[in-house]
Parts: sequence; structure tokens; C-alpha cells
Amino acid sequence: MDILEAIDNRKTIRKFDNYKPTTDEVKRIINSARVAPSAMNTQNWKFIAVLNDEVKEKMADCVLSAYDRIVADLEDEIKDRVERFKGHSVFFKHAPLVIVCIEEKAPSFMNGVLELAGFSDREISLMRPDSFLLSMGGAIENMLLCAYSMGFGSCWMVAPVLGEGGMREVLDIKDNQKIVSILSIGKPAQDYTDKRSPKKPLDEIIKIIE
Repeated sequence: MDILEAIDNRKTIRKFDNYKPTTDEVKRIINSARVAPSAMNTQNWKFIAVLNDEVKEKMADCVLSAYDRIVADLEDEIKDRVERFKGHSVFFKHAPLVIVCIEEKAPSFMNGVLELAGFSDREISLMRPDSFLLSMGGAIENMLLCAYSMGFGSCWMVAPVLGEGGMREVLDIKDNQKIVSILSIGKPAQDYTDKRSPKKPLDEIIKIIE
């Protein structure tokens, strides 16, 4: 598949059929993340591929438990609004493949230099975007496009990270690692009809300086 075709036509899929990717297919998808660019070539990422339904269920339980803790002392109106997010946060358990994207802590040389030079935390945040997190985003986009080119649908999810406290134990995640996203991947269900979310016109987001 042409790369431009994948970029222009990939859309989020939230409902899948029962086909489980093979080990080779899983490795091919994650290999596309391995070759992504990263800040200082740190490659500060790990990826856990979960095909086991019992583990997915445990991960979803961690997310639901986190929601329960979050809403415990909230007013009913806010609590009701938060409750609506639950279903959208745990449907990953029905995906044939879940990829947990993990960032490993890495020191930033330039951040340290700016601290020594007396710049404030706010100034440093403006001068130095989170390059390691941006690297994770590049690796994740590679996986989404790769999966699409192989006939899989996917959904890039951040909401489940609310349950990271419990998931750390379920997935044996180390102290210097943190979950930044979860990808739900599988063959799109035949009855899935959601259209691609509307995108802003190009002229609205571009500025060309000649």
C-alpha cells in the first residue's frame, strides 16, 4: 500500500472481528515503531503486546477501579459526566491485540543545562518540548499506519492510562517506565460503519512563509 494512501485513509476503529494477529504480524507492527526517529536516538520505548483475554480483562478492571476512586468524592453532576467516559475507556478489552506503549525515563542534557543557566521551569517547558514523549508519538503513528497497511484497524487510546497504577502490577512495569498510550488493534468488524472524524480544512491550519 502506498504510504500516502495509508495517511489519507486510515481512521479510528473501535469494533473488531475475532481474528487474532499472528506473532509475525504483531512483530511487523511493532518493528515499525522500532525504526521511528527518537530524540538523541534514545529509543526510550518498550512495547507490550497483549493477546491474552484474561490479561486484557484485568487491565480493564484497573481502569474501572481508577474511575471509582476518581468519582468517590465528586458531586453527582460531575460524577455522572465522568461515568460516561467509562465505556470509552475499556473497550480495548474486546480488541484482539492490545499494544501497551511504554516510555522509559531518560535524562535530558539540555534541560539540565537550562536549569544550570537559571531558566525557570516554565521557560524550559516553552524552550524544550517533551522530546521523549514526542518520540513516542512518532513510534505510535508508525504502528497505526503499518497496521492499516496490513488490513488492521486501530484506536490510539490515552484514557486507559488512568488505570496505570494497577496495570503496572498486571504487566510487571518497572519504576523507570510509564505507560503513555494503549493501542487497540484488530480486523475491523464488518458491521462497523463509523466514518472518519471530520478534519479541518488545510487552509485553516497552514501558514507558508516564502
